[in-house]
Amino acid sequence: MSFLRRGKSKVKTIRSDSKLDLQKGMDASRVDREKSGETSTLPLESSKLTLKEKITRLEERLNTPETRSNPPNHITVIRNLAKGYMRLGGREDASYYAKAENLYKQFSVLYPLHIEKIDWIAWIEASAKARLIREARNLLAEARLLFPGDEDLDEVETKVLHIDHAKIDEST
Repeated sequence: MSFLRRGKSKVKTIRSDSKLDLQKGMDASRVDREKSGETSTLPLESSKLTLKEKITRLEERLNTPETRSNPPNHITVIRNLAKGYMRLGGREDASYYAKAENLYKQFSVLYPLHIEKIDWIAWIEASAKARLIREARNLLAEARLLFPGDEDLDEVETKVLHIDHAKIDEST
């Protein structure tokens, strides 16, 4: 047990003798870089990307070997890309809803055990907004089996019904 006592005393003396010289050196070098005009990071204005730029980057990453070999990373890319498609569908073109719905289908085939309730809800909404009402209702029935009595699914069902009635009204 004497070796534990020596270890503790050495740690205490090292900590008590240490000073913040490293931090002072880092601050000084940052000030020198700022004076010379060099920056270590990108400015905030240039790091902000538009939604379309983010989507194109995610599309590039979607099927790369590095992304596909790491399932959690691939799942994250699929989710973020589908969310981006849903946003673009609301802002610009409704065809993005079909792309989001297709991504969720791929997600369910590739990683069926990793689909969460949020994914089910987004998938149902994407199907309904892509005018695939029958598909949305089938997904809703399947989600009800997985999550019985869930209030979020009731809200999604209401949205699907509203979209369905709007579709019927447009056709008449």
